Amino acid sequence: MTSTSTTSPTPGPARDGRKDDGLDCEICGARMYERSCKIICRNCGFTRDCSDP
Repeated sequence: MTSTSTTSPTPGPARDGRKDDGLDCEICGARMYERSCKIICRNCGFTRDCSDP
């Protein structure tokens, strides 16, 4: 029998060199951008207001 363990990638700078500023999409994990107090995912279209917690 072989056993495999899966681990999640570590969040933050070790992942890809970016600082962790909370702009990763909650739905698909892609990078989001801010525009006119909206935070928008270019990958899946998820949008949230910049005043949301």
